[in-house]
Amino acid sequence: MSKAQAQGYANLPEYRLAPKDIREFFTAETEIVFVEIGFGNGEVIAQIATQNPTWQCLGIDVYRPGIGALVNRCERAELRNVRIVEDEATTVLALIPDHRIDLLYVLFPDPWPKQRHHRRRLVNAEFAALAHRKISASGIVYIATDAGDYAKQIQNTMIDLFYRIDIDQIEPIPQSRYRQKALAAGVSIWDFAYKQDRTEAQKAKL
Repeated sequence: MSKAQAQGYANLPEYRLAPKDIREFFTAETEIVFVEIGFGNGEVIAQIATQNPTWQCLGIDVYRPGIGALVNRCERAELRNVRIVEDEATTVLALIPDHRIDLLYVLFPDPWPKQRHHRRRLVNAEFAALAHRKISASGIVYIATDAGDYAKQIQNTMIDLFYRIDIDQIEPIPQSRYRQKALAAGVSIWDFAYKQDRTEAQKAKL
């Protein structure tokens, strides 16, 4: 952790949302609820929060240097619509009230490339079921990866509960430094956007 990241992490209490307070946080009526899992150094969630000041933005991560970096971004931009939960993704998702997330981003989750570690990948059947419960009827789940075999797993997992939509509905696609470096190096990137199955979405509106 750099000195700047450490200072940012020390200021986390101003932005921290404790797991025990999540349900109360989501009781307030807001225009849009945006959630990013594994936000890296916070580039994307800070962009989203800056461009959409009326949205409620929630970042979930356990990587302390990245948390510190996001806090610094929030302070520099004077963002007041960002909260950070330092905990495991599925633990936090389970605490969020059903059908409350309008936009869920999972950008470049750890691919755990070794076969014996694939069970640690975030996007699995448990994650898909949780996301399906938590996303709003018109909500979107956006996932990006630069690992080809993980892309196949994501497709095979999500299609059971969601239907894939045109990625153009995610406009503009966030251009983080990680994505730009990968593209500059000629690395393929797979972008996936999903909505609930149409039948389930219609039921949720009743």
